[in-house]
Amino acid sequence: MTTFSETQRYAKAVYKLAYEAKSIDILEKDFLKLREILDQSSDLKKFIKNPTHKYSVINNVIDALVKNFSFSDLFSRFLRVLNKNRRFFFLEKIVNNFFDLLLNEKGEVLATLKLSHTISDSDKADIAKKLDNILKKKINISFSVDPSLLVGSILQIGSTMIDTSAKTRSEEHTSELQSQFRISY
Repeated sequence: MTTFSETQRYAKAVYKLAYEAKSIDILEKDFLKLREILDQSSDLKKFIKNPTHKYSVINNVIDALVKNFSFSDLFSRFLRVLNKNRRFFFLEKIVNNFFDLLLNEKGEVLATLKLSHTISDSDKADIAKKLDNILKKKINISFSVDPSLLVGSILQIGSTMIDTSAKTRSEEHTSELQSQFRISY
């Protein structure tokens, strides 16, 4: 199953509809609201990811979301199409694909940098500026800290990942040693 490309197609389709209706800003606000809701509600996230819910149950949830959060008509219809096509469980991925598409249309790139330790705001600004210069595009970068990396970092720009963490290198060496040990017997 080509989940990624399917979710991209849905994101692109709703983007195109909003573009033609000159309502990209409204759609972006709807997607931002939904992303915020999903970030705050693990129960809703679990519900969405479960593909076994009945059509009518999902429609009731869509009705409640539209009513409580005043989603636009286009966004409401889009959610209903996902449900009708039994693709509502892709919603979180479609949200991410929509923002990737939106950034790309604005000439920007989304990146994440996971570090083993905290860095200053000036270091963050320097890193962002260097990435802007290297890629010749505006980089929207988010930073996070993961002490389990030990040392190093993991940079993800779009679908490209550069992992220089000691954790990954250690795991690679361990795996290599284990495979050599098994082969030698």
